[in-house]
Amino acid sequence: MKYALTPNYRVEFTAFAPMHTFKAWCMENVTAEVEIDFDTLSLHKIHAVAKVSSFTTGDALRNQAMWTYMVTDRFAEASIEMTKCKEFIKLKSGAYRVSVLTVLEFMGIRRQLPITFYAVPFDEGMKIETAFNWSFKAFGLKPPRLLFLTVRDSVEIKGWGHFEKSDQTCASETSKEAVAIPG
Repeated sequence: MKYALTPNYRVEFTAFAPMHTFKAWCMENVTAEVEIDFDTLSLHKIHAVAKVSSFTTGDALRNQAMWTYMVTDRFAEASIEMTKCKEFIKLKSGAYRVSVLTVLEFMGIRRQLPITFYAVPFDEGMKIETAFNWSFKAFGLKPPRLLFLTVRDSVEIKGWGHFEKSDQTCASETSKEAVAIPG
């Protein structure tokens, strides 16, 4: 079954520096599609695209510094796409835990990124939640300096979103074979 992201989602980014925490989030300009079959525990596709100028800190000066660092005039979008499903299990709670390998493209750099997410299906859709760490060094990037403080290498990324059943596909769709994980 195909599912498309609804406007009901949020992605949060938390970066740490000595004696300071920097927070940013995104609540608009993200498209995502998941093809998943909860009956056979098979995952066909995960694909998402975000307009990086939609990432915000709530402060205009910090936003400008963040967008300058991310070179948004050259790299307007970040994307993520599944390459392999490693685990797909149903939990006692009724939720599903899914671990995948993905390719994240950020600032024109593509790197593999393992992600685990939790999916909870309901009548006309599902909710997905995830949390993982991202590294500047893994992308060959130097952590930025903000407010005269150097941000640590690791950024915590958390997100959740509601998806509805859909026959639509993302604009940058590429086909992948289904990956079924024995239960």
